[in-house]
Amino acid sequence: MNFQNQGNFTRGSQLFAHKLRMFGQGSTNVFIIGLGLSIFWIICRLYQKVCLSSLYYFTIERYVQLKLAIGEHFYDIDQIGIKFYSLRFKKWMHLNAEDFLHEFYAGQHGFKIQQLWEFLINSALLESLIVFAIGVIISIVFFTAQGKKTIIKAKIRGADFVRSRNLAKMLKSTKKASKICFGDLPLVKNSERLHILITGTTGTGKTNMLNELLPQIRLHKDRAIIVDTTGTFTDRFFDHKCDKLLNPLEKK
Repeated sequence: MNFQNQGNFTRGSQLFAHKLRMFGQGSTNVFIIGLGLSIFWIICRLYQKVCLSSLYYFTIERYVQLKLAIGEHFYDIDQIGIKFYSLRFKKWMHLNAEDFLHEFYAGQHGFKIQQLWEFLINSALLESLIVFAIGVIISIVFFTAQGKKTIIKAKIRGADFVRSRNLAKMLKSTKKASKICFGDLPLVKNSERLHILITGTTGTGKTNMLNELLPQIRLHKDRAIIVDTTGTFTDRFFDHKCDKLLNPLEKK
């Protein structure tokens, strides 16, 4: 492998590795956005299903279940009690453990916890996956648009191809439009006497452009030197009152 090929290999491998790293970072960002939206959605749904007071009593219920599971080996069930702070009565209360469980599941807090459990089992996973997919799609579209926007802003030099009507609007809006036009497209102001090349194969409209240009020159009382090898422009535009014909074969 010579030095030039080695340099090409090095540049190619580094560029490939850099693209892989950048793709990995972009994929990680997309995953984090999708995951964050899924978590936010699940939190909002949980807030709809259950309130903090229900979670508070559910935490006590778990403690009571643990106390019954351990205490039944040492005491009678009727002797196992629980002391807790009642949010309803705003004071500390003492109840039998089984009575607390009965009131919990017979009341609204137990019903809300049951609804929450059914939601987590039946639809939470599906909803989170849907929100995750939506977040991934939105982030991909956003990052792609940002990439295109950055490339456009990062342009340093060079020309852009635009439609003729758009170019005409740009010249007129910046007051750079000349009085000389080719069709509906004006030249750049003060560039009429600079070098202009009209080229093309037979039938592309070179003569038609000149036929359109010469009347405009006469209209604005400008001067032009025309080398007419076929006599086409002489027959059409020559005016003996103001034009000069430099032809040794003509008496004009």
